[in-house]
Amino acid sequence: MDMAAERLRPVRRPQDLDQPECSQLELRALAALGQRHTLTMTELAGILKVPLSTATHMIDKLVAKNLVERRHVKHDRRIVQVAFSKKGKRIHQFVLESRFAAGRAMLAGLNPRERGIFLQRISKMVPGSPL
Repeated sequence: MDMAAERLRPVRRPQDLDQPECSQLELRALAALGQRHTLTMTELAGILKVPLSTATHMIDKLVAKNLVERRHVKHDRRIVQVAFSKKGKRIHQFVLESRFAAGRAMLAGLNPRERGIFLQRISKMVPGSPL
């Protein structure tokens, strides 16, 4: 599993080499945003299973890295939403494309029957998998 995870980790884009890296919690938050696009701070804290204060501190860091933006909801300014910045969207897209390419490369060594068996087996390990 570690080998597969390592192969799915994208190489940093050349233009981002001088940028600070993200913590595991920050990466989890970015992944959640990648699935939902916009989250309230309360939703994000719930997904990450951390206190709201921890989520707020982490988002402060991601805002400073120019990866996310905060937005206030017009009808209730107490509600703060978080979404990718333009830079964050570009990096997220790069990560997705890199992971898909790595996954395709890993599966390329299997014939169609073996791929089917592999996908059946791995779906048993992933909760909520459609297979």
